Amino acid sequence: MSPTIQRVLIILSASVLFGFSWPTVRGAYLEGANNIFVIMVTTFLRAVSLAGFCLYKKQPIFENKADLITGFKSGLVQAVSVIGILGSMVYLQAPIAIVLLFTSTLMLLSFLWFKGEIEINKWLLITTAICFVGISFVVDVWNAKLSDNLIGYILIAVGAIATTSRMYIFGRQMQHKPPAVVGAQTFVFAFLFLLLLPLYKMPELPHTALGFIWVILGGVTASLATFAMFFAIAKVGSFHFSLYNKLEPVFGSIFSAILIGEVLGLGQYVGMVIVIGSLVSYQVWDHRRKANLPVIE
Repeated sequence: MSPTIQRVLIILSASVLFGFSWPTVRGAYLEGANNIFVIMVTTFLRAVSLAGFCLYKKQPIFENKADLITGFKSGLVQAVSVIGILGSMVYLQAPIAIVLLFTSTLMLLSFLWFKGEIEINKWLLITTAICFVGISFVVDVWNAKLSDNLIGYILIAVGAIATTSRMYIFGRQMQHKPPAVVGAQTFVFAFLFLLLLPLYKMPELPHTALGFIWVILGGVTASLATFAMFFAIAKVGSFHFSLYNKLEPVFGSIFSAILIGEVLGLGQYVGMVIVIGSLVSYQVWDHRRKANLPVIE
């Protein structure tokens, strides 16, 4: 299998799996679980699976004090990201929070350009902007009601900035450590930080066995998606993974329609076409550019 096909499959796997987790979370909520319980269970499963994989492969997670400090920092950023996103949902409708969260890709692009770690061209800017517009249609943000509560916007801004930071940190860490080790260090500490959430609000368990099934299924799916995410970042870098992972809401909407009967509107299907079309077009352009074939500048 060629390296290009490997990269495409890894990124697609992450997007599909993260998208599949959307309806599992909603299913758990419908059965009585609250977001605190879902976040803690899924984060625990992600930490255990990554740590277990490292132990199986005999890859030490915390070899020295420096590893503990690195895990502490990346885990804290991951936890802040989760808390910011989680908290914003209390004040903002989900479509608005999701669209604002995905501004993290623009932040990451700007930061990497400022650091001189990525070269910006007009096609990259156009693709990023078109993807953002497409996602706004996929999550149907145009029919969502804006909140007049400033706290929600502050929290999602914190979540977006933390997401930008963790993506950059992951990319840097994987220059020196295997992807699974970076993931294990991060999520072990992230789970420890998230143990503080019950001080804010106690977890509420699902009322039915189906609810527990949804939670476990979501945790397993998120764990597999996390593996794919770290290996994808190691392959293509943090920004390009963040860009191509804009397929996540596309798959999330599709799986929500299939598994929990969510009805999608015409605008959402148009948004899917916009997102997929822009990413495919950029991939074709980038491939031709790297192969020194004629491209439109």
